[in-house]
Amino acid sequence: MFENISVRDHLDNFNRVILDLQSIGVKIDDEDQAIILLCSLPKSYENFIDTMLYGRDSITVNNVKDSLQSKELKRRVSSSNGDDAGLIVSRGRSMERGNSSKGHTRSNSLSKSKKVRCYKCKEVGHIRKNCPQLKKERNNNARATIARSSAVVSGESSDEGDGGDVLTVSTIGSTDTWVMDTGASYHMTFNKELFSSFKEWNGSVKLGDDEELGVKGSGVVQIKMYDGIVRTFDAWYVPGLRKNLISVGTLDKQGYNFSGKDGQITVSKGALVVMKGKLQHGIYVMLGHSFQGTVSVSHSLEQHVDNTELWHRRLAHMSERGLAVLTKQGLLGGAVTRKLKFCESCVMGKKRRLKFCHGRHTSTEKFQYVHSDLWGPSPVLSHGRCRYFVTFIDDYSRKVWVYFLKTKDEVFGRFKEWKTMVEK
Repeated sequence: MFENISVRDHLDNFNRVILDLQSIGVKIDDEDQAIILLCSLPKSYENFIDTMLYGRDSITVNNVKDSLQSKELKRRVSSSNGDDAGLIVSRGRSMERGNSSKGHTRSNSLSKSKKVRCYKCKEVGHIRKNCPQLKKERNNNARATIARSSAVVSGESSDEGDGGDVLTVSTIGSTDTWVMDTGASYHMTFNKELFSSFKEWNGSVKLGDDEELGVKGSGVVQIKMYDGIVRTFDAWYVPGLRKNLISVGTLDKQGYNFSGKDGQITVSKGALVVMKGKLQHGIYVMLGHSFQGTVSVSHSLEQHVDNTELWHRRLAHMSERGLAVLTKQGLLGGAVTRKLKFCESCVMGKKRRLKFCHGRHTSTEKFQYVHSDLWGPSPVLSHGRCRYFVTFIDDYSRKVWVYFLKTKDEVFGRFKEWKTMVEK
């Protein structure tokens, strides 16, 4: 954290790094996050760090964040009351104001302000805190942060009749990325090549900064999902957009359900999962990519298709009767099941195998019949660094010999050693 950055901006950067680490599977404990956040503070926060760590057995990152925000709030309050009491910075030195009258103090501050030089722009007449150049840089950084995170879009169509639609546009990802937007009321794309069929009409959408973009029509778009299935749906064509949008609200109207856990959102209908999204930089990005051109097999989100064989395999090769029962109960996401074709896996996998017969042995002397078994590997090594053992049991005397093995290929050598020993 630099001295000229606000606590809120620093916490935003910190949270963004934590989310990026979580998206690649790196999880940091709460206490470790608190220590990392404290270590990132500049030297001016040394007393604050000592206060947070003194006499504590444990610390949480939320405690550190709350304390940082409280400290910044106190600084703002003290800076706003700086005309009555505080410090006047002059040429790298600080002089505490005395108890003189207000008129005398104000005249001294005005006279000294003409001699003060800013450490930022080197101009005379103001201090670094009130530097116009510094304020301009902060405003530019804030605008850049807002532009990276999201922009609010409102759209209307003269043909569709949908006015006042609100959508959130993310700028994260490639040109092939589809953002799953909970605030969007319609699917949108900026790439006309994605449409397999297209109808032109004119409209406009308005961005969060009051900038308007033109809507040039709508059509059918194809997307290859995470499971390899290509699905089709209608979308608007907005050339000025920077990212493609999947409207979660539109899917909700079509009867789809949503669930999220561990940075992943799942869109399903009944028991059929049709779409998945992954949390990236605070937004959900769909797992899949755009599919250009015609496809031989495509599944529409708005039509029922024959998924008999697909559900047959998903449900551990369930019978036709079982699939028919689930279809009537509406548990297959509206899929229509028909007669199953010949399934070789069912025939081979459901064959009965012959049982092992119970052995009966009547031994009349030693070593007439010997039982042997190899066991392993053991999750824990023995004192001799072995993971296996082989046993030899005489059927007549029931005597047992055990040999430890480091690898399974030592079995035959141990057998010859045991055979020579018992014969002698």
